[in-house]
Parts: sequence; C-alpha cells; structure tokens
Amino acid sequence: MLDPRSFCQMLDATTISPLATRDDMQELIELAHQHHFFSVIGPRCFVPMLVEGVKGTSTIAGSGCCGDDGCEPWYIKTFAAKDSIALGAQEIDMVMNLHYFKSGMYKETVEDIRAVKEAIGDHRLKCIIESPILTDAEIAIATQLVIDGGADFVKTSIGGGHVTDLRQVEIISSVNRGQIGIKASGGIRDLETVKRMIDLGVTRFGIGLTSAFKIIEGM
Repeated sequence: MLDPRSFCQMLDATTISPLATRDDMQELIELAHQHHFFSVIGPRCFVPMLVEGVKGTSTIAGSGCCGDDGCEPWYIKTFAAKDSIALGAQEIDMVMNLHYFKSGMYKETVEDIRAVKEAIGDHRLKCIIESPILTDAEIAIATQLVIDGGADFVKTSIGGGHVTDLRQVEIISSVNRGQIGIKASGGIRDLETVKRMIDLGVTRFGIGLTSAFKIIEGM
C-alpha cells in the first residue's frame, strides 16, 4: 500500500524556475528534512547549497546538465555533468537532443547520451525524452535510444506545461520491459494516476510540490 512516506521517497523535489532564489532553495532543503524526498534539484548555481543542506539525511542533491531541448554539444553536457558531480551532486538529469531525434539522427542521439553517462560513471543518469510532444511511435523509439545510450532512467518530461499521461507511460513500459528505471514527470495531479503509473513500472516522480502535497493529503 502506498503511504505518504514511501511516496515522498519516490519524489524528486525540483525548483528550477528562472526566478528561483536562495530562499527558495532553503525552503526546499527544509521540506526535504521534513518529508524525506528522494532528491532535491535546483538551478546549477545552487548545487553546493543543496548538497550541504541535505547532508546527513536520506535525500540526495541532483543536477541538470543542459537546457530544455538538449541541443548543447556533448562536450558541454559532459563538462556540466562532471562539474556538478564534483560539487557533490549524486545524479544527473539530461534532455535527449530533440533536434537530433526529430531529424532521424538516432546514432548521434545515442552517442550524446552515452557521452554523458560515461562522463559520470556509476552516478545515475536520467534522460528526458519529452514524451508529451512526441507521437506514440516516437516515444517507443526514444525509449529504446535511451536504453541503448546506457542511461539509468528514462524520464518523460521536464514539465513546464507538458502533461505526461498513462498512454505515454504504457508505451515506455512496453519497450523498456524493466531494463532501466522509469521516471514520470509533468502534469501529474492525482493519487489514482500515481498508483497506475507505479503499476506500469514507474519508480520515481517529478511532481510540483503543491500537487504532491494534495496527493499526500488524499492518502
């Protein structure tokens, strides 16, 4: 049975607004101490603060390594990823190069993912495919490319108004077949959706804190 504590331990609490401040990071840290989130993620400039803030807790600090469309060259992504790891981040989020992918440049897409994974070694890599803006066929292909690239998780979306639904997760799950982890993120608002996604193999969630706390209340 899903309970508030186990749900929070599946959550990556994220505050990456362009206007996010140091005070927002402090609030995120305090909430992590109270609710035991799996991880906290903020703007990369605050990685050291988040690392220090959750030290001694079960929560880790994560970090992104690129922009929302994944267009940066592989060497920029790998530099950013290695830098965040050096600062104490324990896992990295990247966005699949959507421009390569939509161009049918699948070899280059895989190589881009593999470069970041090789750069961070044993640290977890979550690769975002932006499933809400892809067709069903593209979701299936993207999932396989993430697996081929060696990522540890395929993640549906960064959010930002994009909504991840059950159909997208079903496609990802059918291709993945338990090979790597699945993280669902973007527009997830209710407990029933969370439960059904868990049944499909989702083990991590990115849910806005307002919605997350409403889901917790529903438990």
